[in-house]
Amino acid sequence: MAESDSPQSKSLHHVAYTTRDPEATYDFYSTKLGMPLLRTENHVNGDGWMRHFFFDIGGGEAIAFFALGDVGEDADFKTEISTGLGLPTWANHVAFRLDTIEELDAMTARMHEHGIEHVMRIDHGWCTSIYTLDPNGIMVEFCVTTDSAEFDSQTPEEALRLLRQPVEEFVDVVDESAAELV
Repeated sequence: MAESDSPQSKSLHHVAYTTRDPEATYDFYSTKLGMPLLRTENHVNGDGWMRHFFFDIGGGEAIAFFALGDVGEDADFKTEISTGLGLPTWANHVAFRLDTIEELDAMTARMHEHGIEHVMRIDHGWCTSIYTLDPNGIMVEFCVTTDSAEFDSQTPEEALRLLRQPVEEFVDVVDESAAELV
C-alpha cells in the first residue's frame, strides 16, 4: 500500500485515563464541566474487574476513564499522570477547545459556581487558556485559539527545524506569558 493510501486519523475518538474514584470523576466532568456521560462498560477480567466510562467532549469525541480492580494494577498506582511520573503537573494534560474568549469566561464562571476554586488563566499569545486539576490529579485545560494566523504560521519544515533546534540556541529566550488565578 502506498503511503498516500494509508489510513489517517480523522480526529480523536477518545483518550483514556484511570481513576480511583469514579463518583468524583463523574461529578467533575459531568456536573462541574457539563460533559454528559455517554457510556459505561463493566467487565470481568480474570479474577478482577474494570469499569470503562466515557464523557462527551463535543464533536463526536470523548474522554474516558478506567476504574480497576485486580486486573494487574499496583495497589498504590498513581492517577496523577505527571506528578506520578516525577514530572511537573502541567507536563501531561488534556486540552479542550472552546471557540471564543466569552466561552472561556463562561467556563471559568461555571467552574467557580461548581466549587472549582483554583483556575489559572494564561495568555500564550496565539491562544488563551484556563487550567485546573481534575480529582485524579490530571491537568485539564480549556483553550481558545485567539490568533489562528500565528498558530498556523509555521510550515511543516519550519516546525521540524524548531523541533530539532539545539537547546542552547533558545534557552536564553524569556517566556513573558502571564499566568494569573481567575
